[in-house]
Amino acid sequence: MEKHLDNLQQRLHSSINNLWCRTLGNEINRLSSSLSNKVPVYRTGLTREQLITSIKLIQDLNITSTHNDLYYSSLKNYLFFLSIHTHKLVCEILLDHVYHLKQHLRYWKHDEPSKLAIIDQIKTTFLLDQDRDDIRSTEKVKFLNQQEQFLSNIIGRLAYTITSLEQQEEINLDSVMNFTNELYKLLFDNASVDYNSHSDLVDVIEVYSQMLNSFDEFKLRWAALMHLYYRPTHIKRYLPYYICATSIGLYTVYKVYTNREQIINYIYTSYDSLTFFVNEHLIAPLKTIYKSTFESRASQTAFENSQLNYINSKKILEEMLEEYGREHAGTLSQINNASLQEFLSTLNERARNEDMNIVMKNYQLEMNQPIRSALLGDLIKGILIQVQKVKVDGEGLVIQIDQLMKQNEINFSLLATIPAILLITFLTISTKNVISNFLIKQRKFDISTLRQRIIRKMREIEHILIFNIETPALTMNNNEIIVTEKEHNENHNHLEVMTNLTYGRFLSLVYELKYFTNQIKSKRMLSNEFNEDINLLTHTQLSVQQKILIIQQICHSYSFLVHS
Repeated sequence: MEKHLDNLQQRLHSSINNLWCRTLGNEINRLSSSLSNKVPVYRTGLTREQLITSIKLIQDLNITSTHNDLYYSSLKNYLFFLSIHTHKLVCEILLDHVYHLKQHLRYWKHDEPSKLAIIDQIKTTFLLDQDRDDIRSTEKVKFLNQQEQFLSNIIGRLAYTITSLEQQEEINLDSVMNFTNELYKLLFDNASVDYNSHSDLVDVIEVYSQMLNSFDEFKLRWAALMHLYYRPTHIKRYLPYYICATSIGLYTVYKVYTNREQIINYIYTSYDSLTFFVNEHLIAPLKTIYKSTFESRASQTAFENSQLNYINSKKILEEMLEEYGREHAGTLSQINNASLQEFLSTLNERARNEDMNIVMKNYQLEMNQPIRSALLGDLIKGILIQVQKVKVDGEGLVIQIDQLMKQNEINFSLLATIPAILLITFLTISTKNVISNFLIKQRKFDISTLRQRIIRKMREIEHILIFNIETPALTMNNNEIIVTEKEHNENHNHLEVMTNLTYGRFLSLVYELKYFTNQIKSKRMLSNEFNEDINLLTHTQLSVQQKILIIQQICHSYSFLVHS
């Protein structure tokens, strides 16, 4: 097919001066380039409006010779690609119908009548919805199941039709016309047309224009058919809750108004507590860190002054000890069992080492005669030396403590900021997640909920594939496994394919799965690659076994499906 299309494009390019050649060439290229295997089989790169505009461009061409072979080949190729795009658009519309139908079906399956019949009566009477309420839930479930089965069968047939068209090496105009007739019958409520390979291609293109323009009418017909079986409106479903919430809200407003003074006091108290917390655990520690880092000159000066005072006090103590030792050298040398010369030679060193034995041994002797020593001796001098010693030791200890506190001042400040840092981190992460999920990436669910729903849908998809891996095929209906019969395989290929009904249900599950996977939008989670792998499941060229292998590959390739 690609080789044939390249030849046609070359022929059209050689006649580029002709308006119709240039227009047809551009439109065929646009339609063909919008088809890709990287998107689901039901997804097209063009919208309905773009296809209608393209058809108008073709219809507005002024062709002088409609029997030209190049013109006929170009029109046939254009019709071929137009048919594929239109089938894809219709398939996606039906998948959207099934998606919403399942929501209504799930509601009615799990709907439980209220224990208070008056509530149902109030909802029915005052919300003017009696026609819908007269139909029992079981009848609604039965009807919706029938419609889901009907649509799934059509979706499966359309998917196989799209695959059949995309796999044609040479354009089979008869099959294109047959598919056109079936699509027309679907969109126009069983109205029939009978086009074949001998029909005028311009007329067939006009029919596609009619079909594209009929999408809105088709949706309205579907809504008219289904409106009695839809689940109740949001207001009706949650009316009792809204009434309770309104009552509680009014009561809360009343209590707030009557206790407004206490509430205002509580607000002020909370504000003061918050201010104290911020000051104690954020502002004050940060100021301390800043001063310790950039404004440490004043504290350094005070520290140097303290150290200088300590040195002076220590020097005075040394002088006092040495002087005291020289005055009592004779007595002290006898007490220490040393000669006078030996005692004096070591006196200076002992004074520098603050050896209080110089004083204490003589002080001990004088304490035996305290009054005499106080009046005639050096008892008071010994006491003053001891006081000086206590002063020096105290100053030294204070300096050591100051030095230790100075070294750990930043550490203590950082420890004080930990509660504030934890609180700010929590608020930042929470705010980031809310903004990222619901405003930027526009997720309707958080990652955890998305993960759960994706896993559930993949589980249902894998069940369908497993049930159809061998003959006889199986399906599940109301949690019961049922044997189904294989339909005639119109594709005549050698792959073991699913029935139209089963494949339609399979595609509807993939469509629901894509609704959740498209919300991930995370490069860290490889969301693009994940969605591309999901898209592969929609292609009918792959066998059931291959699709099961793809699901297994998805499960072990993307860790967020396994680890929360």
